[in-house]
Amino acid sequence: MTIVRRWGLTGWALLAVVLLVVPMLTHPALRADVLGDSIVLFLVAWSPMLVGVVMAWAMVRGFGAREQLDRRVSQAMDGHPINRELVWLALFLVCFVLSMALLSLLFRVYGAQIGADLAMSASLVSRLLFLFTLPLLVMDRSGITVDGKGTAMPAIALKVAEAWRWLGLVPVAIALSLVGYLIIPHGGVPALSFPLFGFVLAFAVIAVCEEIFFRGMMQTRLEILMGRWGGIVATSVVFAVTYAVIQPYDAVSQLPGEDLVYNTGLAVLTYAAASLFYGYLWACFRNTWLQVGMRIGMFVMIMPPDLDLRVG
Repeated sequence: MTIVRRWGLTGWALLAVVLLVVPMLTHPALRADVLGDSIVLFLVAWSPMLVGVVMAWAMVRGFGAREQLDRRVSQAMDGHPINRELVWLALFLVCFVLSMALLSLLFRVYGAQIGADLAMSASLVSRLLFLFTLPLLVMDRSGITVDGKGTAMPAIALKVAEAWRWLGLVPVAIALSLVGYLIIPHGGVPALSFPLFGFVLAFAVIAVCEEIFFRGMMQTRLEILMGRWGGIVATSVVFAVTYAVIQPYDAVSQLPGEDLVYNTGLAVLTYAAASLFYGYLWACFRNTWLQVGMRIGMFVMIMPPDLDLRVG
């Protein structure tokens, strides 16, 4: 355990570097994008998230009781077979990717015209099954529901009663304001409509599923093994690679290409950067609704104004 905690952050950080450097060295198009005009994209991804992390740190240092909250999390996780549960989480993640690929293949085989609504539905169903329902059955209720411990972690994450744990709305609001300032003048935002409401509602469910899975389940367990920042970095790498792999099949992914190497490098620069902020919010406040609100705001601002979501 000591070795894992000591080297976990270093190992996952090195993996992130490799996942960025190798695509940069082997893919000229990625180099051109990163070093060319698309640098604005990375400023959008990085600077608001960095400001958000600093503001979250200031909020929790000035007004929070994080040590007490950490003790509650530790007590909630007491008795959980952490390593075995992480294996289960990895299995569910693989099943999620396979489900997305299989649904996409079925659409193509039967010649269906995949509209944005159908593609969003496929994304929603896969996430509800493999990132929410099955993990909840195995993780937070993993054979210890007799004494009530199985419901302790969901209660911490979703039933937020302490006022200071809502102070995370401040860094979220500031980060979203900066993103809006950088991106809206170039792309605009979609007009209010029933389709927009439907897409936002569907994405809200997707965000809840993913934040419970990646932050509430995966990061929490990885933090126990590798420390706070080890868990944040490891989860961010997994989060980014997942989006790179499912990009051809997913209506939600905003990566532009079909090449896995290109998308892996780009995902590290964008999704991993955003995930560091989501992960730090979770580590500070243990309030799933903060990450969900941030992600819904980001989704609305990067959605094409004509709602023409690209699907595979």
